[in-house]
Amino acid sequence: MKNLYLLIAIIFTAFTVAANPVITVIKNEGKWKTNSSWDLNRKPKNGDTILIPVGFTVVLDNTQNLNNVYIMVLGVIDLDGGKLKLDDNSTVEILSSGAVIGHGNNSEYIKIGNEYKFKGTANYQGGPSIANASTGAYPSGFESTGSASLPVKFVGFNVARQDKNILIQWSTSQEYNSNHYEVERSENGISWKPIAIVTAAGNSNTIRNYTYTDKSVSAAKVYYRIKQVDIDGRFDFTVVRSVSMETNSIVPAANVKISSGTNNTVYLHFSEEIKTDVMVKILTMNGKLIYQQKISNPVGQQNITVNNNLPKGIYVVSVSDNKTLNTAGQVIL
Repeated sequence: MKNLYLLIAIIFTAFTVAANPVITVIKNEGKWKTNSSWDLNRKPKNGDTILIPVGFTVVLDNTQNLNNVYIMVLGVIDLDGGKLKLDDNSTVEILSSGAVIGHGNNSEYIKIGNEYKFKGTANYQGGPSIANASTGAYPSGFESTGSASLPVKFVGFNVARQDKNILIQWSTSQEYNSNHYEVERSENGISWKPIAIVTAAGNSNTIRNYTYTDKSVSAAKVYYRIKQVDIDGRFDFTVVRSVSMETNSIVPAANVKISSGTNNTVYLHFSEEIKTDVMVKILTMNGKLIYQQKISNPVGQQNITVNNNLPKGIYVVSVSDNKTLNTAGQVIL
């Protein structure tokens, strides 16, 4: 019976949290005030959960007044003469990979209620740390959250059309105290609904691959994101991916993204199912064939691993079905 109550609580929490829009920086070094810097094509507003992902810096060079927001910083907030004024219901959390930076100016600050939490004269505030109405005032406005760090490291998140279904794939390279993943869908990029719960590995230092198929999708365009929830109830979101389901949006040759990873692995992402055999070739820059592999009806992410004794360098990857699909790209292995 206790397990039943716990499941009900998790589902209720999922629907409650999803009611608050999550807005994510998508342009590195983009300005906070610029709509195109954000995935919802607008700047943050009251009630938002604001996510600065790893590897992204958002520049705040004016004054922003916001209420009831939760700001999660995995990347960098650059207070370039900017002021962030928040109400007492707001929180700024900096994860271990994140930071807030200033430029030695007292006019640069983060303020929650009537308390200054950060000033530009400090130049730098790292994580893991948190500031809210209950933490102190500058220079102790951010309190350490101990050795806590982001429990999951995402290394891939892709969606692909497969007839009327959508194949959703994500991968992690690290998991710590991770409880479950919630697959969320939206038809407008604003209102989100959880459509599946997938159990997480819990603790892992190896690559973990997860897959979910959203069947019989009827909307013209759909958006997806993954919500990761750890055992303490803390959560994080991936970036947002979208797929068009309109027939006239399908191009003869599906989009294929080519990239490289660790351990001589080549990642291929097919935006739509190729209903035939596809030949993948890896060649040197001089055109010498060193590896080839046939894949039948590929869709979504496909991983190609080549000989570990391969000399380090730049290689060419070609993908062809001998018909309409013929693409190539360079990778570093």
